[in-house]
Amino acid sequence: MEKSSFSRLQRFQPEPHNVRETDAIFSIATTSAARYVSDSSADNTTRLDESLNELITYVSNVNRVTRLTLKNRLLREFLTYTPIILGANTTSITTRSKFYRLLFNLAHHNIPLRRFMAGELRLLGAVVSCLKTSLREQLGPQNMIDILRLLQVLSYEKNVPLEHWANELISFLIGEVICDPEPEWMPYCIAILCNLASASKSACKRIKISSSYRKFSRQLMKLLQHEARIIVVSSLVLIGYLDEKVRDMVYCSENVHDTFMCTFNVLTIGDDECMMTRQIASDLLRRLVVSESTTPPYVSTLASTGKNVLNYGFFTGSVQQTAKLLVTLDPRTEESAKVYDLLLAFCSLRVLRSPVCQAIIRCSPTESQLTTPLMAIAETAALSFDDSINEDVPLKALKMLTFLIKEVIEPHERLIPDIPVEQIIDLIANCVRISIDIESEKVISEFQRLKYGLRLAGVCGRDEDCRNYLLTVCSATLCHQIANWQFLQNPVVPHLTKPARDRSENLGDWTMHGIEIILELCRLLAVLKDHSKVHKDQYWQLLKDERIIPFLAYAVSYGDQETVQQAFLTYSHCAQVPAFPSHMLAEMVASCQNATISAEKSNGIFKKEPTDPDEKSPKALDEQLQKVSIEGHLKDTKTSELFAAYEQKIQILQTRERNLENLVRAKDEALAQSESLRNGAYRLSETETSKTRQELETLREQNKQLTEYISTSKSECERLKDELIDARKSVEAFSKSRGELETSLSTAIAENGRLKIEIEAVTSRSLQTAHTSQMEVSRLNAELAQSVARVELFLKESKEVRQLFDEKAVECEALKEHLNQIEAQMATLTKELEYSKLQTSVAQQTISEKENELAVAEKHIKLCEDKLTEKEHQLKMVEAEANSLRANLESSQQNLQKLERLREAMLSLASSNS
Repeated sequence: MEKSSFSRLQRFQPEPHNVRETDAIFSIATTSAARYVSDSSADNTTRLDESLNELITYVSNVNRVTRLTLKNRLLREFLTYTPIILGANTTSITTRSKFYRLLFNLAHHNIPLRRFMAGELRLLGAVVSCLKTSLREQLGPQNMIDILRLLQVLSYEKNVPLEHWANELISFLIGEVICDPEPEWMPYCIAILCNLASASKSACKRIKISSSYRKFSRQLMKLLQHEARIIVVSSLVLIGYLDEKVRDMVYCSENVHDTFMCTFNVLTIGDDECMMTRQIASDLLRRLVVSESTTPPYVSTLASTGKNVLNYGFFTGSVQQTAKLLVTLDPRTEESAKVYDLLLAFCSLRVLRSPVCQAIIRCSPTESQLTTPLMAIAETAALSFDDSINEDVPLKALKMLTFLIKEVIEPHERLIPDIPVEQIIDLIANCVRISIDIESEKVISEFQRLKYGLRLAGVCGRDEDCRNYLLTVCSATLCHQIANWQFLQNPVVPHLTKPARDRSENLGDWTMHGIEIILELCRLLAVLKDHSKVHKDQYWQLLKDERIIPFLAYAVSYGDQETVQQAFLTYSHCAQVPAFPSHMLAEMVASCQNATISAEKSNGIFKKEPTDPDEKSPKALDEQLQKVSIEGHLKDTKTSELFAAYEQKIQILQTRERNLENLVRAKDEALAQSESLRNGAYRLSETETSKTRQELETLREQNKQLTEYISTSKSECERLKDELIDARKSVEAFSKSRGELETSLSTAIAENGRLKIEIEAVTSRSLQTAHTSQMEVSRLNAELAQSVARVELFLKESKEVRQLFDEKAVECEALKEHLNQIEAQMATLTKELEYSKLQTSVAQQTISEKENELAVAEKHIKLCEDKLTEKEHQLKMVEAEANSLRANLESSQQNLQKLERLREAMLSLASSNS
């Protein structure tokens, strides 16, 4: 028996969180998993099992599980190994069982982890493969239950992608539901079907096209009278999604009364033998009562099935029983969050808000339950974000508490004594604070808590007892600080004050929540201004501040229905200021609309459509095949498509390998060409230089002989000696003064005709040879310089090529390793395909044998029918004989009676004669 709310808080008090202990445990587990994936030896298997035992013990505490986040790198890395280990053929049954327990605890008590495992990690495919292994190897009922309850938790999320495993799983689940006798794991099977049908229309279609659907549909009607409540509520959900005729009968106006009563009973009583019963019942009740619009302004309306819910005599009591669950349930659990979702959904409808709140307020304490639902809601609203399973639970409780307090205060009643005024004021004081780090990961939740705290303060400000405290807690100074804090920190002010064409930056996710804080602050000041002069001054100061205009414009343009309504209410307050620039507000709203239209047009213009949907880029193909290698499944992928993807990947790898070979060959050829060019250039330069030197030496010898010959001619040419010396100098230095040499030679020819001919011949030959040699040397030097430059450039390029080649070689090794993995997976798939073909052939052979047996049975039946006909004929003959004998017997009896009468007459006559 729960004696007080204090004991309840003590019972749910979380233990301190040791970050180092968490990191140490997951570090060991991640290392063990990585080693096992690389080498599944006995030693690594033992280490993995030991680390799993430690993890299972660690996550058995709900407090520790709820504090785990995906920001923990070790936890995220460990989870990425789980599909690989579960899908590996070398993983033992014991190791898989440990993973089932561990993953179930994580997914059951930590919703973000569950969404990651079901969505991004795509863990369901690996678990379904484990289910097939359990069926094939007949591992027992407990192993089946462990797998199915993990599937039930993972399939509850709406982000589950239905992949190639969906059809097999659905066929198996339907077969287990219609199985006779009912297996002990049937509740989990029908709950999984309920989750799949609720999350996806594709799942509903797959269920309907099942060969056993008709029998399954008939079975659902029978299961509505089942003893297990999870089976009943799951059957109700499946009927609503699958069978229109039965749905119209179950949810019609004549029967929906009983449907509501049944669902409320399931919600309040729950099901201890099967989990998530309350979650499914809460979701069903929300759909039956609240119809959420999918188009703007997204206003919730009363569903057709719930239009008469207030007329049901059990409705008020059911709401009270539902609210009492908030006293007994742990506020950190998902069940508690679902109860809050249901009550808030009811309160979102004006027609239900007051009756629901009145029902909860009137819940009185009992001997077994001293704490009322209202008190439990207030306590949950005061929880920190670290003490709840998710950050939304305290916010939902705070929002629900605001509805309840408003229902108490507005009729001008005194605040009910179950919640002291001081407790409410303390709650508001904890919510209304501005020490929020914008860079924090919980900034949105902190902003929402501040917003709901201001809303609760605005409601409590209408009560005289609370107002006196509020004037101190929500002082004018604090209100001024909140307003300035938002005006300075919220990016909506600089964003909307710029021209529409310059608004390219994306605003933070907390921007709209900051705008809602200003709107709630204005409403609070409007309540307090009539009771405090400083609050009244702050109220008018806020309305006159032109920085509020971007807040109103953005709220009107991009806010939801509640925010837009609150923005217009705030504008009605601002309109009291005579100088309020309404035209500026209108211009900002128009600019927001124009910016939205321009963005839509821009997205439409620059949206690139795929040219060939069947052709995939290498990056997309790598991502697809990586998911196959890691997760073992692809979304809605057939085997032929998988083989085509592998073939395409192999072609890409072969093309890359050929390119690498060509690159290596070109590199080798370039290096050889460079070496030959260098050697050829050196050889060419040395050959030409030697030839030139030989010609020059020959020329020098001829000139020397000619000089000696001329010097002996003392009488004819004294001047010729000088000219010959000048000519020798010009030849040695490759003289360019051809004119002077010709003049000297012409003078020598005039003096001596014979010498003239020799000198002209020698000079002409020398000049030509010298000029040719000089030009050739210049050309060779230029070519040599160019060759050297090309060699240096090529050496530099060859170094880059070598570096690129080394990188490509590493990449090629990685690709070859990945190709080997793909070939191994293809071999496995080929074996599975051959096994499936073998099973198919065996099944066909069995079918043919059964057909032969059927033919023999038909012949035997025909013979039996002939014998039966003959027996019937004989029976008719016997009946005819019996009838004849019966007639003869009757006639004999009549004759006997006559003789008896005659004998009696004769005896009487004889007696009379005597």
